[in-house]
Amino acid sequence: MTVKTVLLALGFWALFSQTAQAAQTINTTSSTSCSAQSGALVGGNILTDFDNGTFGTENGAADQSPSSNPYPGQIEAGVFANFYSFFHGAYGYIANPVNPRNAYQHSNITDPVYGATGRFFASDPNTDTPVINFTALDVSPNQNYELSFWAANSEPNGAPNDINFEIDGIVSLNTGPLLAFSSALEWKKYSFVFNSGNRTTILIGLRSLETGPSGRDFYLDNVEMKFCSISGSDISGNIYSDVDRDNVYQAAREAGLASIGVALYDTQGDSDPANDIYVGQTDSTADGSFAFINVPPNADYELRLTIDDPDLPSSSVPGTAAVLPVNLTSSSNSTNNDFGFDIARPNFSVNKSSTVFDRAGSSGFSIPGEDMEYSVQVINTGGEGMDIDSVIIFDQLPENLTFFHDDFDGSGAETVDPLVFQQTGTSLDFDYARDVRYSDAAAPPVNFGDCNYTPTIGYDPNITYICVNPKGVMRVHSSNPSFTLKFRMLIN
Repeated sequence: MTVKTVLLALGFWALFSQTAQAAQTINTTSSTSCSAQSGALVGGNILTDFDNGTFGTENGAADQSPSSNPYPGQIEAGVFANFYSFFHGAYGYIANPVNPRNAYQHSNITDPVYGATGRFFASDPNTDTPVINFTALDVSPNQNYELSFWAANSEPNGAPNDINFEIDGIVSLNTGPLLAFSSALEWKKYSFVFNSGNRTTILIGLRSLETGPSGRDFYLDNVEMKFCSISGSDISGNIYSDVDRDNVYQAAREAGLASIGVALYDTQGDSDPANDIYVGQTDSTADGSFAFINVPPNADYELRLTIDDPDLPSSSVPGTAAVLPVNLTSSSNSTNNDFGFDIARPNFSVNKSSTVFDRAGSSGFSIPGEDMEYSVQVINTGGEGMDIDSVIIFDQLPENLTFFHDDFDGSGAETVDPLVFQQTGTSLDFDYARDVRYSDAAAPPVNFGDCNYTPTIGYDPNITYICVNPKGVMRVHSSNPSFTLKFRMLIN
């Protein structure tokens, strides 16, 4: 496991006087742990290679991290023991501070897990809030991990700080105020279960939220990320263009929206958003579907749609609720958690033009006996709120023209079919054999199925309508998307 650790902490220690108190207590009651989710921790901490706490087992040796004195304090027999000279505006690794740095600090404090041989982190954010980042690499996708850390208010009567636990920059847990206890410092463990989703790398961050000259001093230690052996269930759904605006997803006709973010939160069974725990985030796939795999069983999840996702069409407005509650048990998956967007309907314009087809022996004039090249351009200048596969062109042929049902450009390389399809700024799927049909009826077709005439090779005078139905949705981008149909007809 490769780990990158970045420590940034600035601030000043308080300068007023207070009688120090002794000893410490250990509190693990606030955790939402792997065992609470009916799992067990497997393996060691993947965030650090250190044994005695996240912040190291250093003794000053060159091959340990840090290799030099990590704070300007006293060194006794090669061990960083106390912090008498801890200067203003710095952070430090601290071990066994039996004697407090000043009268404001608790004394007799050690690592909450490893005791006097461990190390922990200290900071006094006077003007800048410290941030500590750890990058975990080689994370297994769709697996559950328990993330935890210890925190404490280092002063008997100090103003409390708040610490955010962040995953990839998203707040996953907040400690709330780190309370001061006059009788003894309280180390408190905070933990929760996180699903890695499709990630193989996770950035873990701890961020101090408070600054000020009085108090806000805090300790952190033992940041851990361990594999959690929970067999979970799946949560899935779709993000789609709700063409008929009935808030019901119809897969056969309503197009999915790709690359739209949706996040999963554990509400912990209460209505206070401050207690919600971020579980994971994913993006919808090309067909609009999304899924969270192997999520720990819990009856109190919420799916939250990213309603301002930059990949949404500019005209989109959420039609369904942007937050969906999910009840998940260990014996079943949760499906059909669908989010619909109301999207502006398209505004199509159609332009038809012709020119004399360029071939050997052509006169260059639009006269009987000449072949004409016709172009039909379809432009969408509006929205894309349309049914999937719903763009259909019925082009009626004039009585004095005969359709050329053969290779459009003869020996040319443009196509081997009678019709050429070209598109700009959109991603329709076109297949001549599937998407082009003909009619020999006098009345116009009502639908694509009405085009059921089988033409003969060469010039076929029986063709009255060309029918074209490319598949997909004509997406709107910064420039107006379009497609063009080209074919040949003989002037009779």
